[in-house]
Amino acid sequence: MNSVIGIKGTEEFFSDLKQDFAALDRGEAIPGPLHRIYFESAEALSRVITRQRQALLQTLHANGALSIRGLAALLQRDYKNVHQDVRILEESGLIERDAKNHIMAPYEKLNIELSLTA
Repeated sequence: MNSVIGIKGTEEFFSDLKQDFAALDRGEAIPGPLHRIYFESAEALSRVITRQRQALLQTLHANGALSIRGLAALLQRDYKNVHQDVRILEESGLIERDAKNHIMAPYEKLNIELSLTA
């Protein structure tokens, strides 16, 4: 499964959502299902997806679901720092927990869309 990450303000997000619901009311098909994660700005995105967090995502993808302690060991990083990164990525919807409460990266690919129009 892939996810699209985009930059979209609150007003634009709800405007697009309103248009999708109107299309559904008219019986029109809308694209989907597609997993999307939006950030308010490019700066907000860059605060979440840092180099270390990208390495964390890649490690999870390559190794499957792991405990935070196991992930920290593979990354050769301090448990506390990995725990903080996991919390941020989980709150952003980029990682999930399985039935055993292990961390996993459910996406094969994260596609970042950056609109150049205002």
